[in-house]
Amino acid sequence: MSTLRTRMITSSLLTFFDKHKKVIISTSVLFIIGIVIGIVYAYRAVDGSFERVVRSEVETGAAKVFFISLLSIMGGYIVILISGINNKTVFLICIPFILLGFFLGKFSCALICRFEGFGVLNFIVIYLPFFLITFVLMMIATANVLSAGCTDYCENSSLRPSFIRTLKIFGINAGCSLVLFLIIGSMTGVIIVTLF
Repeated sequence: MSTLRTRMITSSLLTFFDKHKKVIISTSVLFIIGIVIGIVYAYRAVDGSFERVVRSEVETGAAKVFFISLLSIMGGYIVILISGINNKTVFLICIPFILLGFFLGKFSCALICRFEGFGVLNFIVIYLPFFLITFVLMMIATANVLSAGCTDYCENSSLRPSFIRTLKIFGINAGCSLVLFLIIGSMTGVIIVTLF
């Protein structure tokens, strides 16, 4: 039974990859470019000398980080929806992926170099999973918005199917953010990332 389920999941993933190969490759490249820019920015912002912060002086705030992340990803999904309006707006799809990569690069550099052991724990347990989950979900939303099937209107609704799907994906992303920042983050302590 589990072997059949595994084959079905593998087949679905391969079909999705074949159908949306260009979107997956493009968004991955943009994400990696953003990571590199974020690391370079973080390093140059402090001229390579990060001030060390001991754990007792680290500013934490699970609720604050959760609400900031929620507003940020909401903005990203809005840009993804706008980019699917027509061929003239499709270039906007670069913005959320470069920014997502930028913040991952910047935060990873700051967490590891400035906050040391506690920062590494925060990065591995909270920030990295959040950014990777958000990247994958935004990539799926982008593939849905840019696919030909999503440009048609629903029969009994004035909303495009891409809007409804993107709203569902955003809900999943918000739920993951809630678990990572508010639940896990409250137990471990989420660092409010600063470079200086």
